[in-house]
Amino acid sequence: MARTPSSLIIVGGGIVGLTLAVAAKARGYAVTLLSRDTVEDTASGVAAGMIAPALEALNDPEPVASYKRLKAAQEAWFGLMEAWPQAVCNILRAAQQASSVYVWPPSDKTPDDVMPRLRAMGVAYQALADEPLKAVASDCDGVRVDGEMLLEARSLLTALADEVTPRHEKVITVSATSVILETGEVLHADAVVVAAGFASAALASDVPSLGHLGSIKGHILEAPGQGGLGVVRSPVGYFADYGNSAKFGATMEFGVDDLLVDPAVVASLKGRAREIMPALDLASARALTGLRAASPDGWPMIGRDGASGVYVATAMRRNGYIFAPLAARMILDLLDGEPPPELAMYDPNRF
Repeated sequence: MARTPSSLIIVGGGIVGLTLAVAAKARGYAVTLLSRDTVEDTASGVAAGMIAPALEALNDPEPVASYKRLKAAQEAWFGLMEAWPQAVCNILRAAQQASSVYVWPPSDKTPDDVMPRLRAMGVAYQALADEPLKAVASDCDGVRVDGEMLLEARSLLTALADEVTPRHEKVITVSATSVILETGEVLHADAVVVAAGFASAALASDVPSLGHLGSIKGHILEAPGQGGLGVVRSPVGYFADYGNSAKFGATMEFGVDDLLVDPAVVASLKGRAREIMPALDLASARALTGLRAASPDGWPMIGRDGASGVYVATAMRRNGYIFAPLAARMILDLLDGEPPPELAMYDPNRF
């Protein structure tokens, strides 16, 4: 017998909230999505849109274990393919065609570390010869890594938002079955999910697990594209090229929770970009900032807050585009009364 659709309020209109909203709607939920910000003003809208489990795990203290988690999260995008509208499916398929290259100056010892780590992780890669590298990064050695993805963040966010039409409201109070807006309006549903990135921390008085969230500010540069689709990553940063536009970044400023653009940080970013791509024209580059949410152990918080009964999906750090579909699947499983196998790893009550 088909399950009777339930109602769901989701607080947060970035990649995690939008992904959950669309997946929940496809499963039959009546969804209300509340977002303080427009798509382009969320941290997700500022982000580069990389879904890159191998190169995100590469420099972690335990790269093999990290890669296993990140790769499983990436695969959740395709496990939910039936939930996505055609526009999202098209974006995901195109993202799989993006190239992913890791480069380093020939004078350093990066290959002594990178290649053994990639092999231990089970990641397929190819060493790049001189000629292919000249097209992406001058005077560097490098490898091409298989299985990574790149998408233009705002295009995906817009395609998702077209399916659920967020209400632009500020939420001031939440409970297991209701929210109160800044206007004083009270909304009710069968369940409430907070998926608002670092902004979720403002609701910690109602949802105690959110009190463990910390902030990581990021600066990123918008620059002219180089006509391709792919990422050139190095020890000093990444250059994500979408063809007509590109982004270089990004800083990880732990404990900083303002959105001010710091000229000194911007100058440093431009210098780092020129280290790997000296010919890059940054005269018209625009600096953007965003705030990421982080947990004490650096991994997401996905599940039901034990004290309040509110569901949470946050603390993705710089990997919201990797973890968003996994968070959606886990929350929906919990709402269906089926604890997901990953719950212990990401339980928001673990701290």
